[in-house]
Amino acid sequence: MAWPTWLPEAPPVTELVRDLKALVAVPAPPQREAQRTAYLRDWLAERGLPATIDKTGNVVVRWGPETGRATALLAHIDTALDVGVVQAHEEGGRLYGHGTADNGSGLSVLSHLAVLAARSGATPRKPVYFVFNVGEEGLGDLRGARGFVQEHKGELEAVVALDGRLGDIVHQGIASRRLDAGFETTGGHSWSDYGSPSAIHLLGQAIARLGDLSVPRTPRTTLNVGVISGGSAVNAIAREAHCLIDLRSEDPHSLHRLERDVRAVFQDLAHMPVRFHCQCIGDRPGGAVDRDHPLVETATAALAEVGLTPMFTAGSTDANAALGQGVPGICCGVGRGGLAHTPDEWLDTSSLTDGLSFAAALLTRTAQPR
Repeated sequence: MAWPTWLPEAPPVTELVRDLKALVAVPAPPQREAQRTAYLRDWLAERGLPATIDKTGNVVVRWGPETGRATALLAHIDTALDVGVVQAHEEGGRLYGHGTADNGSGLSVLSHLAVLAARSGATPRKPVYFVFNVGEEGLGDLRGARGFVQEHKGELEAVVALDGRLGDIVHQGIASRRLDAGFETTGGHSWSDYGSPSAIHLLGQAIARLGDLSVPRTPRTTLNVGVISGGSAVNAIAREAHCLIDLRSEDPHSLHRLERDVRAVFQDLAHMPVRFHCQCIGDRPGGAVDRDHPLVETATAALAEVGLTPMFTAGSTDANAALGQGVPGICCGVGRGGLAHTPDEWLDTSSLTDGLSFAAALLTRTAQPR
């Protein structure tokens, strides 16, 4: 595969893996990314890149002319789980450890690409932002990507999030709503107050009813109860119980109808002295760019340069933040891995080389260096 002649030689995969191991050893659980944010800022500074931390908490490097329509390349800093320090290990061509693929691959590729671009001595015709953003996982609600796009949308031509499987081009952003729903009641002793309503029993009934809701296959729509909690003791009737619900759909009207039906389930089960709540704690906008949009065509051409045929797909990524504010946005993977969002996550180490080559080809086409 061709490597752009204007860039310095690409680092060997051993160097990429070494740096990635050090990176994932720095914890970055949802909404507590500060330690890894500081690590990335210092890592870039040690290599001659003056990175800043913006008001949302993103690490940002700007490269290119002072004016002009800019492209932003994003990679999210945070991990899906809070697993503490990750000691990633190699075995059989894979790097095992939570966050190695999602989104260690994106962070590895973007950080090395930013360094190579700065050291190239080339002058891009169009400015580029290298953005290491917070708030993608968990209940972050895309706060990092949203904040960056809101601050810079007047100058942004396009946003490309580097996340996911190499070869995928996510050009349709799936809208999502996240709800915190549950019950509160008076509780009591499991023997002497038996018969008083239990918030946990009610929550169980509600979740069972959610499973019976009609969720359309077309347009594709999903419902997931991801977290449940409540109660205080084995011999106490639970005073409180709640769950976190993730709703997604390709169609905003289907999403709205599903949320309405979910809320109705909880309301129907709440009779005095039971109180219920169902509040929105996450709202990702949807949107799409057509497959013949110049941004999609640019990514397709960059994949072709490294011998890959794109898989066009839909997803919920940082690109949604751009789409929600009227800026063209897509998400492209730069690694191959599996078991994301689990402690047993893994990354095919050879895919880092392919991912970096793709990102370099994409940067060449968007920045037009000379």
